[in-house]
Order: sequence, then structure tokens, then C-alpha cells
Amino acid sequence: MTPNPKPSPERLPVPLPPETPGGESLLWRLVRQRFFLVALIIFLFLGALFTWGALRQGKTTPAVPKTMVSAPHEAAPHEVPKLKEPAPAPPAAAHKETAPPPPAAPAPAPPPREPVKGETFTRALIRIMDDQVNQTWFGWRPNTIVFGKFGLTDNVNNTQLGVLEVARRTIVVLNENFTRFATTEAYDPRVNEAMNFVMVSPDKYWFPSASGKYREAMADLEIYIGNLQKGRSRFYSRVDHLIALLSNYKDLLGSSFHNLIKDTEADGKPVSWWVTDDYFYFGRGIALGMAEMLEAVSKDFHQELQKKNSHKLLEDAIHALHGASHLAPWVVTNGAKDGILANHRANMATYIGEAEHVISTLQMQLATN
Repeated sequence: MTPNPKPSPERLPVPLPPETPGGESLLWRLVRQRFFLVALIIFLFLGALFTWGALRQGKTTPAVPKTMVSAPHEAAPHEVPKLKEPAPAPPAAAHKETAPPPPAAPAPAPPPREPVKGETFTRALIRIMDDQVNQTWFGWRPNTIVFGKFGLTDNVNNTQLGVLEVARRTIVVLNENFTRFATTEAYDPRVNEAMNFVMVSPDKYWFPSASGKYREAMADLEIYIGNLQKGRSRFYSRVDHLIALLSNYKDLLGSSFHNLIKDTEADGKPVSWWVTDDYFYFGRGIALGMAEMLEAVSKDFHQELQKKNSHKLLEDAIHALHGASHLAPWVVTNGAKDGILANHRANMATYIGEAEHVISTLQMQLATN
């Protein structure tokens, strides 16, 4: 074989487009400049719209008549000026504006209704229970699992128990004395049922719930107030009935006073610091509830106290109870009587003991002829 004298090319040849005779045409140049062509068309279109709108506005503009262009004091040609006729006077009645009627005088407010005998006392009893069951955070706490069983808020728990003890003593006297003229008279059914509901154990969580039964007791007392207003129930504000109430209050204050001043428990052990705050806040709860009840007594038993000249003693008892209810230290300490730390039990005992003494004196004064 004879070798190929021509070397093989490095790449294949690429065919060239056919040459256009005479160079690029005008159409091809316009296609290449299509951006400027589109911009020119848009510009011409917008210019045509603007020109057409201006011409249309010039055609639709109304011609101003010559008479309107002339000065107001010059008469238009071929026009005889006319004298302006005076406008007819409106009738006299038209000038008089109809005066609005005077505003009707507001109806006088009815005078405030005087509460019937026993209404203020019963409402105060409802209020001290409602404040602890419905108005406090987390409601009634001694029967709750977290706050009651574990004692996380034992201060609030003991305060509520103190108020409950006042409510129990009060409703017993209301049921057995205030609603009956004598022992032969029947109990008021609503008050008797409310007393039974209030006696439910305060730590009862379910079947029945303590807070639920206390709410039912308040509802029964509301019905009793309605019956008092309608004359279907009675409230006897007698001095001997008031003495029975004060006797219960004196016993309750005496028990609290003993727990506040004692140094040892019944088994001989010293009072623990863990129990000190329980005694303190239980006495505070008694003061809270009893002060409000005695204020109601001063209104519903005003005549009886005035006859015995006993208002001053009752005010002293209320003042002492208010002083006890306002004691709220950050931490209850059980320091020695002459130590550097405060003994808050002794401070509370000062007010509780004073209230007990005044109520005992008031009770004896009411019992005298």
C-alpha cells in the first residue's frame, strides 16, 4: 500500500451559510432592531391617544354665551332691563320657629328601700361565706388536693377555717333563736337546711363537695331574705337572742386566745414553729368574720343596743377585731416574749383577748335590767 501523502485534518469542516448577494436587507436590519421598533410603536400609540383625547375635549367644551360674559351692570344688546320685583313677604307664621317642647322633668328616683329586720344580718352572713368560697383565688382551699391535702397554702386555709367557724356559730343561733319566737315554734325550713349544709366537713372533696354545699347554703339564705321581704319568714331581734349569739362568739374567741398564748400543747410538747402560723391565721379568720357580723348586729339591733346604752361596747369590740384582721406579717415568728424576734401569736392574742373581754362585758350589760 502506498501511504496517503495528505495528512488528515484535525477537525471536520463546518459548512458556511450561503452568502446573501448584495449584503443585509432593510427588513433584516429592522428585525435585528426589534426592541427599538416595539418602543417606537408604543410611543406612537400613546401619542395618538393623547392627541385624540385633546381634540375630543375641545369639541365637547360648551361655548360661553355672550350675555354671560358681559358685566353684570351692562344689559345685553336688544334686551330691555327688567326691574326686579320684590319677593313676597313670607307669612308671619313662617318666621316663628316652632319652639321645641320643654324637656320632661325626670321622674324622681324612688327612695331607697329600707331593709327589713334581719336582712342586713343575713346578708352579712352570706358575704363572709361568699368571700372565702367564691371571691378568693382558687376558691375554697381546705378540700382541694394540692392546697388542702398537701398544705401548700396553709395560711389561707386556716383563715378560711376561722371564718367558717364564725359562720357556723352564727347560723346555729339564727336557726334556733332569731327565726323562732319560742322553743315551741317550728324551724324555718330554709335556714335549717342552710345550717345542715354549712356543717359539712371543710375538707370534703366529693360526695358531697364542701364548697358546693356552702354555695347551696348561701342560696337558701337568699331565699330566706326574700321570704323576710314578703312577710313569710320572721327575724326576732330580741335581747336574749343577741345574748345567745354573743355567748357563742365569746366561747370562740376564748378558744382562739388560749391557742395564741399557750407555750405547750396538750401532750406537754412545746408549740412548734410549724403550728404557730396555723393558730395565728385561724384567729385572723375569726376576727375577719366576726367583725363583719358585729357590724350587722349594730344595725339590726340598733334599738335594743340603744335602750341598754351598749353601742360603745360593741364599737370597741369591732375595733379590736379589725385590729386583729389587719395583722399580716410576711413570716409568722414564734420568738420569746422578751426575745429579739417577734412573737406574732402574742400580738394576735392582744386583740383577740381584748375583743373577748369587751364582748363578755357587753353580754353582762345586756343581761341586766
